[in-house]
Order: sequence, then C-alpha cells, then structure tokens
Amino acid sequence: MRKLIIYDESCPMCRLYTKGMVAVNSSGDLIRISNAQLTQETINRLDTQRARHEIPLVDLDGGETIYGVDTWTYAFSNWNKSVGKLLSLKPLRALFKKLYAFISYNRRIIITSAPGRWNLLDLQPDFHAGYRIAFILVVFGIISGLFATVSLPIWPPAVLALVVVQLTIACLYLLRQHTDSFLQRMLDYTGHLGMSLLLGGAISAIGIVAGYTALIPIAYALTLGQHFIRTYRLGLNPWLSVCFTALVLLLIFPY
Repeated sequence: MRKLIIYDESCPMCRLYTKGMVAVNSSGDLIRISNAQLTQETINRLDTQRARHEIPLVDLDGGETIYGVDTWTYAFSNWNKSVGKLLSLKPLRALFKKLYAFISYNRRIIITSAPGRWNLLDLQPDFHAGYRIAFILVVFGIISGLFATVSLPIWPPAVLALVVVQLTIACLYLLRQHTDSFLQRMLDYTGHLGMSLLLGGAISAIGIVAGYTALIPIAYALTLGQHFIRTYRLGLNPWLSVCFTALVLLLIFPY
C-alpha cells in the first residue's frame, strides 16, 4: 500500500513533522509532497476545506483518504504498534483531536512563515477566534509562569505596561485602517506579540538558571527581531516595531 502525505509548503512546522513521519516509517510505503507539487487529479481526492486544518493521507492504491489524527495514528502505528493502539483509545483520541486543532489553527502564529506562493491548493488554516484566544491565554500564562518561577531581571509591572501600551497602539493603528477583519488582525497581532515575548523570556530564563547571563542581551535581541519579522509578515506598519523597540528600551533595560 502506497500512502501520500500532503503538507503545507509555507508552514515550517508541517515540513518538519511530516519529514519525521516519513523517516520513522519502517515499511517504506509512506511518501510526502507539498501542496506546490500537487496535480488536479490528487486534489480531486481531497476534502479541500478539511485539508486546510487536518493533514491528509492519500491512499495511492485507491483507498480512503484520511486526515489529521488518523494520519498521525497511521504513521505512529507503523513505527510502534503499541503507540498506535494507545492513540486509538477514545479518551486519548478525543484529547489528541483537541490538541491537534489547537496547534493546527495557530500553527502560523507558533512558527511564523512568509506568505506562500500561489498553489492549486491553499492549505492556510482558517481563522478561529476561540482557538486564537485560547492560544493567547496559554502564551501569556506561560510568560506569567516564568516570572513566578524564575527571577528574571525585568520588573514585572514594566512588562505589563509594555504589553498594554503596545496593544493599545496596535489597536488604534488597526482601527484607523477601517478593515472588516479588525478582530482577526488584532488577535493575530496579539498572538505574535506574545510569542515574541515568550521566546525572549524563555532564553532569559535558561540563561539565569544555567548561569549564562550573556544570554540575556541575546534574549532581548531575539524578542525585538521576532517582533519585527512577525509584524512585517502580517503586513503591518513597521512603525509598530519601532514603537515596540522604544518601549523595550524605556521600560525594561533600566531595570
């Protein structure tokens, strides 16, 4: 049986984990291609809307196309049958489906990517306000946890002020654009802001715990760089990054 995994070419996370799926497949019947390599014949075998959110696995011998959790279960069953059976248990399967959806709808926020070129099949996930808000709460919850467990060399109220002021600036900017997708763009930006702060905070925490204080300025640079890249890829005004940099210098470095 020959199986074909189809992944989103413009999603770094998708490229990475599908490569791992193929690598651990011992039978050699699993191959992968990106949506840039698809033919119309293959696309006709897909539920194109479902394929945007759940990675499809096409049976090249004419069998049923499966998606998402079923694709992962198939790949892991070939690697380790015990793991495959575990993933098939109803409670774990239901939990895995929720986790999969949470990651799938937020994957372009977790790891930012440049807009992909036009393809016959667009695999960019739709916007889901519920999953985006849940993601934002998780990210800022982890950031709060870092402050609670690690003595970061940053005054917590300063970080809170940074977030509030920056989100206010972004909100005013987006309101001036008079866009119909204000909520989506604001939540997208908030998610990217959170990821920028989380990456920098995680590096700072590692530096403090391991005693490598030289990592702290690297963490600041990473936060600023990530914010610039993410804002640019969202198509927002670069002045948002200038404001963010100024706020970092004013509110964080003095402490």
